[in-house]
Amino acid sequence: MKEAVAQPVLRGLLVRLVMDNLPLKFLAVVLSVALFSLVHSDTDAQRSLYVDVVALLPPPRAQRQLVSSLPTQVKITLRGSRSRLSALQREDFAPIQIDLRDGVRRTYYFDASAIDVPGAARVTVIEPSRLDLVWAASAERKVPIRTRLRGTPDEGYVVKKPVGLTPSVVSIAGPADEVKAITEVFTEELAVDGLGLGGHDRRAQLEPLHGHVSYVDQAACDVHIEIVPELGERVLRHLDVAALGAAEVSLRPAVVSLTLRGPVRALAELEAEEIVPYIELGALGTISGTQAVPVHVRGVPEGFEVAHVVPSAVLVKRKK
Repeated sequence: MKEAVAQPVLRGLLVRLVMDNLPLKFLAVVLSVALFSLVHSDTDAQRSLYVDVVALLPPPRAQRQLVSSLPTQVKITLRGSRSRLSALQREDFAPIQIDLRDGVRRTYYFDASAIDVPGAARVTVIEPSRLDLVWAASAERKVPIRTRLRGTPDEGYVVKKPVGLTPSVVSIAGPADEVKAITEVFTEELAVDGLGLGGHDRRAQLEPLHGHVSYVDQAACDVHIEIVPELGERVLRHLDVAALGAAEVSLRPAVVSLTLRGPVRALAELEAEEIVPYIELGALGTISGTQAVPVHVRGVPEGFEVAHVVPSAVLVKRKK
């Protein structure tokens, strides 16, 4: 009988033990778990990040040029609490400034204590930890710009030389020995395929410079390409020499050859009968006997010129 009474009493005590102040008991359990996690997650740990590097170089008036390479980033290793390290990002770190403005330092050592680390963490390693620096005397000079052209204009036309450039020279700067070796710079290739008669304007970038030399001004220029007719030559042979004047004369030789220079398209269409070599008999005066008289040419179309006359003079003798 006593055992039957005791069992319900014991059951009630257990229920009250569990249910009384249940919210507070639940909160205590949650806090305990959170505290446990915090304590065990805050153990000492390390993590690596990359940080940007910015170099302060000597001003131009110092005439010092750094010819060794500089890293754009360095790798830093941090030590601290695991929770804090996991929260850090690369953006949390300001770039590391390297002050090289004196232009004489041969070695630069990174200082871990100079890196500002947010929160409870510290920098233990920087890779690379040092930089070996090589310097050279710097110089600046102006060099001419040349144009690189690719292709050919329409048939019968060519590019007029020289090509117009604005500006026609550009300033370069760098180590004195490297600057001295550069006598000219070139534009990027400009295509002239299919260009017709007239002027064509382009904006061209200059080709990159090699080594440690760089452009002082903007690396570009304006290019004016003038397309003109292609010039060629044509020889007209055995043309009769006309004698202008009242006197009767004999000519030796009585024919000459002409070399005409002009647009190749029009040269082929030129009619030989239109070209007349001649002499002026008035130049003989009262001189008797045989005399050399220069040969002139008439009937040459506009845009053409006489390059050669063979022979350039003929022997003239008055007839009795």
